[in-house]
Formats: sequence, C-alpha cells, structure tokens
Amino acid sequence: MQLKDKVAIITGGGRGIGRSIAMAYAAEGASVVIAARSAAQLEEVATEITAQSGEVLTVPTDLRIRADVENLVQKTVDQFGRIDILVNNAGINPRGLFIDSTDEEWEQGWQINVMGVVYCCRAVLPVMQQQRSGNIINVGSGMGQVGRSNLSVYCASKAALHGLTQSIAEEVWEDGIIANVLIPGPVRTELSKPAWENSETFRGQSDPWKEPEQVVASALFLATQSPATGMTGQILSIMRRNSP
Repeated sequence: MQLKDKVAIITGGGRGIGRSIAMAYAAEGASVVIAARSAAQLEEVATEITAQSGEVLTVPTDLRIRADVENLVQKTVDQFGRIDILVNNAGINPRGLFIDSTDEEWEQGWQINVMGVVYCCRAVLPVMQQQRSGNIINVGSGMGQVGRSNLSVYCASKAALHGLTQSIAEEVWEDGIIANVLIPGPVRTELSKPAWENSETFRGQSDPWKEPEQVVASALFLATQSPATGMTGQILSIMRRNSP
C-alpha cells in the first residue's frame, strides 16, 4: 500500500497506459480520479477498480476546454479534500508528412498534448501549494527527444512538454512540489496501433513493444518520490534505446 491516503488524478484514464496506472495506484491504496472524454470507458475502468475494493471517481473531461479541467480539479477536491499526484497521460498522435499537415491537426495536437497539460498543472498547483506537497508526472515520449518523420505534431508537442515540465519543476520545488517526465517507450495502445500491428519491435529496431502494464512500475516509482526530497525536473525513460 505504497500510496495509502494519497489522491491521484490520471488523465486519459479510460484505456491504455492511463487505465493501467489508475488500476495500479488504486491497488496501492490511492483514491484515483480518472478523466477522459469517453464516459463509457471511464465507467468500465471504475468497475474494475471497485471490484478490487479500490476508491475511484470518474469525471468525463475534454482537456481542450479549460472549464472542464477546472471542474475536474474542483470535483476531486470536493470529494477527497486534496490532490497529491497528477498524471498527465492523455494525448493524440496525428500522422502524416509535415508538408501535408493541416492547421486543424496542429491546433488539436497542441490543445490536447500541451495546453491540456498546461490547464491541468495550473489548476492543481494552487491546491498543491496550499498543501505544501504535490507530485506531477507528465507522460512524454522519446519522440520528443529524437524527431521522426510523419510525426511532426507529436514530436513537437512532446518536446514542448519536456521543457514545460522542467520549467514548472524549477518554479515550485520550494513549495514542496516535484514534476517529472516519464517516457514509456513504445507501448501497444490504440494511439500507436498503426505502428505495432505488423511489427514486434519499434521501427524494426531493438526496442520491443511493451504492454501498458509494463509501464506501471516506473509510474509507481515516480508517484512514490517524496515531494520534499525526491527527484524533480528529470526525464525518466524506460526505452531500451533512443535512436533515430
């Protein structure tokens, strides 16, 4: 019960990595709040968590809408009185050549992958600052470190996320708040399905595709870092390698 009495918000908690993290945190004693646009997916995860005697709150949320995010945070505080952990996991991955990319793809990718994180962090930080304690975990990508063809929106947004996390970490460490990036590497999710359907390794390289459950140990490690003394402003990558 490493997260006993903790309260964690997980965005993109209806499937994939977010679902696995939410279930793991609940199993370790945390009260989890899961957010996503699909209420049906959230309810499925909530049913699994409650079946294992976990405590869960579902809040359908569109991260592109600031009022939705503020509602998510307010409902969490109303229900549990505090927020100890925020996992910004939700994201999208438009594919195609940069020259063919549209304004709509860039706007949507930036709204969810970057501004959604901005909204969430700005909404939870006053709560965490009042507590003098908090832990922010932003799910990044190796493609935010090494750009790849046909994925310009995703690569650019994840690179921005890495810089944003380190900037936030520098600003709030004296408030007892830490912020780090988790890079899971290639994981079999709906988001990455076009890439893994016909390959056992990422782009034919030595990095094998993981299942979402294989990200849990690292997400738990970051969640159990002490806000007072734990690592902050760091990028934890569990990729096997990070080459072009």
